Amino acid sequence: MPAQRPTLVDQVREQMLELISDGTYAVGDRLPNEQEMSERFQVSRATVREAYRALIDMGYLLRKHGTGTFLARVPQRHALDHNLSYTQMIRAAGFEPSIRVVSQQLRDPDEEDRKRLRLEEGEKVIAVERVRLADDRPVVYSVDRIPARLVPEERRDKLPASLFDFLEELHHGARNGRARILPVLAGEREAKHLQVEEGTPLLFFDEVDFDQAGMPVMGSFEWHTSDVFELWINRRATSTASASRS
Repeated sequence: MPAQRPTLVDQVREQMLELISDGTYAVGDRLPNEQEMSERFQVSRATVREAYRALIDMGYLLRKHGTGTFLARVPQRHALDHNLSYTQMIRAAGFEPSIRVVSQQLRDPDEEDRKRLRLEEGEKVIAVERVRLADDRPVVYSVDRIPARLVPEERRDKLPASLFDFLEELHHGARNGRARILPVLAGEREAKHLQVEEGTPLLFFDEVDFDQAGMPVMGSFEWHTSDVFELWINRRATSTASASRS
């Protein structure tokens, strides 16, 4: 089934989130009414109403009867040039973090796993499928692979919540990672686990983490919603680039 395009409501909601994130409005500010926003974005009042309703459900806006709609909180921003603790990020956004394990199994790797994790013939991986929640609302769906040789047999049945801490305990802690980041639309599987509609815009991470010796210790596929925090990339211009723009 082909992915659906973002709806007009989705587009307006994202534009409103940008206004919230860039400091146009501060927490406690009253936002323009539906008519003013509809003129700004050149859409119907019904579209603005639905976008407002989505942001209220996400906890960013608060509607006071007879008074208007107010900014309740802003998205948390986190730089992508540092390892991320989703538990800490969710807490920083004012939510209680939790994890739901969808599945965990010891299995044969596919060809992509072998390349990403540099596995020898006959090696297996521990595959963990999980959903991270903020106040019981799904925000990150992840599929992680760990080379089974790194984990003692007696500890393979049930891995702890933090795989990074677990690898550290096993003396295979991740010291750096390489990630490919793509904007995607939710397919059937992602929509199911993140409780969003198919076609909802998500941020997709394809990441491999390496230990001190430069050996891969975990491969991850992650799908992020924009409900709780924003992820930012810090960029620094080289002297050549700076000169070319002057």
